[in-house]
Amino acid sequence: MWNVLLFFVKIAWIFYKYLHLLERRVHFGVLYSYTWTMKTLTLLVFWGILSLLWGWYYFQIRANQSLVSEWSADTTNYEKAYFAWGCFWCMESIFDAQKWVKKAVSWYLWGEKDSATYQQVSTGNTKHREGIEVTYDPSKISYRELVELYWQQIDPTDSDGQFADTGPQYTTAIYYKTPEEQSIVEQTQKFLEDSKKFEKPIVTKIIPFTTFFPAEEYHQDYAQKNALRYSLYAKGSGREDFKESTWKDFQFQNPKAWYQEYSPWAVSSGSWKHIVLFFHAPWCSTCQAIEKNLLSSQIPDHLLILKVDFDTASDLRKKYQVLTQSSFVEIDSQGNILGKWVWWVNLEDIQKHLSKVQTVKKTYTDAELRAKLTPEQYKVLIDWGTEPPFDNAYWDNHDDGIYVDVLDGTPLFSSTDKFDSGTGWPSFTRPIEDNFITTDEDDSLGMIRTEVSSKTWHLGHVFDDGPTNAWGKRYCINSAVLRFVPKAQLEKEWYGKYLVLFDQ
Repeated sequence: MWNVLLFFVKIAWIFYKYLHLLERRVHFGVLYSYTWTMKTLTLLVFWGILSLLWGWYYFQIRANQSLVSEWSADTTNYEKAYFAWGCFWCMESIFDAQKWVKKAVSWYLWGEKDSATYQQVSTGNTKHREGIEVTYDPSKISYRELVELYWQQIDPTDSDGQFADTGPQYTTAIYYKTPEEQSIVEQTQKFLEDSKKFEKPIVTKIIPFTTFFPAEEYHQDYAQKNALRYSLYAKGSGREDFKESTWKDFQFQNPKAWYQEYSPWAVSSGSWKHIVLFFHAPWCSTCQAIEKNLLSSQIPDHLLILKVDFDTASDLRKKYQVLTQSSFVEIDSQGNILGKWVWWVNLEDIQKHLSKVQTVKKTYTDAELRAKLTPEQYKVLIDWGTEPPFDNAYWDNHDDGIYVDVLDGTPLFSSTDKFDSGTGWPSFTRPIEDNFITTDEDDSLGMIRTEVSSKTWHLGHVFDDGPTNAWGKRYCINSAVLRFVPKAQLEKEWYGKYLVLFDQ
């Protein structure tokens, strides 16, 4: 920069002296006025250029000092990542352009020889690849972000090289140093495969870190040293056009984004401190309220919440012993359970539960149950009582609709399966969903019966004397444990999925 400034000073001084000599020899009229004006303009232009150059220099120094101070904040936490994607000139410039990448250096990666030079590697016989070592600040840019950036610079289906460069030294590979890095690379590769972005298979290698050799000095910072030649190469090789046409609108899944659907990939795709599965059902009004509340909250970065479809995820319900929708299960990245609970009001509540093992069965305290239930409801649900026959709400109800759990709204039975058993209690041939109730042996009252429960509270009993043309079962249920939702209200109360029962 000082050389440029000195050049302008010299030019301005020579021009000024020339005009000064001309002024001394000419003392009349227009020419004198002209030389005086030119002298003035020369001085103004000179000082203007000098001011601009000084301003540029000052702000460049300040910007560099700012970045250096940010980098110098914690020099002990730098990490290194290793990639190969064809010509290392292109790789180096892309990663160097990332703010929180401190340096990208061209290397020869993974060969069989105990040394490497460009002359050796360019033959294609050493099994080295042209690649780079990326030094970065993991507190500012993650390894996952570097890997995702890598994928979006290459053709991962090319097994012969990259674009204009062919040969084993130009094939693509990612070199991992830890099992965590390997997992991230494999997850992003699987995401690409599942996205059906490419018709041909992805052939990029995933290789453990081994021996590496730095490339010669003239290969380092090539895009800066030979900017014109580099830009012509990047365009002429076809790399730039491929990136523009293939990767322009592609987005990797953001593992931080609420609201994600559950997938094994999402569970293992990041170094989350807490992972919570939210068992959600579209017909569940409590679930809808929770979802609405969560969607208006700012989920902190350390917390990943995944939405699990309660109706279809029977394997997960069984694995984590989830008995009701609106259940929350905290797991680790390997899927091991850390804790579980049912229902909560807001994001603060869910954070209170994290890593505190709680059973899903302890939903309410006794005081809460007594506040929610009438004395007869409490007697039936909690004390295993039985209401009188022919003197209850639904024994002779014949309206279309469904019967839900009086406490939490879990759908239990449908009017399409209801029949008159003559016993004086609501009777059904089957539950609306097999997994919403449990059965167990009941030997009270000196007889063996099969008790029907919803979670931990008593509903009634099931017998084998039901209609023979409809499964032969009779679910004899107390009206006190049920709430009837008419067909006309199903959509409004989020039970719309059961409208299909009344179209048959």
